[in-house]
Amino acid sequence: MSDDNVAADERQPKTRPPKLVLGLLAANLGVSAFILVKVMGGQAHATPHEPPPPHDAARKEVVGPLVALDPFVVNLDESGTPRYLKVQLQVEMKDGGAVKALERNKTLVRDRLLGYFSGLKLSETLGADNKDQIRGELESQVAEIVGEGRVRRIVFADFVVQ
Repeated sequence: MSDDNVAADERQPKTRPPKLVLGLLAANLGVSAFILVKVMGGQAHATPHEPPPPHDAARKEVVGPLVALDPFVVNLDESGTPRYLKVQLQVEMKDGGAVKALERNKTLVRDRLLGYFSGLKLSETLGADNKDQIRGELESQVAEIVGEGRVRRIVFADFVVQ
């Protein structure tokens, strides 16, 4: 009978894993859960590709008429490797009279903006802050030609640096 008991014990494999394996598994699950909560939990509410909200309420929606300008493709002012900037923009005007002034002076506006874009360095075109600075400069340049107070804002439809 004692031989039967030994033979029965040898036939049954041990199903309990060692305590070390269970401990490592529990630690791995705990660390993974912690990382998941910290890394993914903080991003659940963030929208990384959404632009920052405008500073004033008037910029939340288009109020005035928009005038699309033909796309600009220029060489940036860089030595060595040629760099290109492609910009397509729309100008939001104050009213119909301002639109007519822009239409009459479109060639002058285009010439002025081409000169401005061609003078930019690569570093001046990268990042949201630089694009805001460019937008402000474009508003000033267009306003000098069509008249102060007639340009509401510049809206970029396309802004690509290569």
